[in-house]
Amino acid sequence: LQNAASLLSVGRVDEARAEIDKALQQDSKAGEAYALSAVINVALNNSDQALADANKAVELNPDSSAAKIALSYAQQAVFDIPGATETLQQAVQQQPGDALAWARLAELQLMLGDRRLARETAQKAVSLQPQLGRTQMTLGFAALAEFRSDEAMAAFERAIAYDSADPLAHLGLGLARISSGDLEA
Repeated sequence: LQNAASLLSVGRVDEARAEIDKALQQDSKAGEAYALSAVINVALNNSDQALADANKAVELNPDSSAAKIALSYAQQAVFDIPGATETLQQAVQQQPGDALAWARLAELQLMLGDRRLARETAQKAVSLQPQLGRTQMTLGFAALAEFRSDEAMAAFERAIAYDSADPLAHLGLGLARISSGDLEA
């Protein structure tokens, strides 16, 4: 399934789907495969199937942060942001050292408009894994939401340094530059 996750990260969905299907044929209780399938279905706007796959992933691996992160994306796809937030709160309680779960929780808190809490949560994610582009990017958006342009730019620049392929970090940096009045950049 590592290969499937790698294929997904570069947009090779059909190949990733084949790897996931193969994993499910070998083990119908492969929770991680259901989690990956849920993420694919969210991206393809198959919300009902995404929810079904994500719920199956959590059922098979109730302590898995990855399964709960996938479920949160599926819940978000059907506009259940409070439910997605609750799912992530459970994830960070069960796996308090999972930086990605903390970063995802911060994203949801931003969606709910709780900027202060989102920043604190994003800082927790960064403290756990400072060299992870996703944690830095989430911190950047939290800073941007509080009109802290310089902090946001610094976080987005770190995110790009750690994962230059993530377009959201580049978008965030552009927004931070606009926010600071640097339209030319």
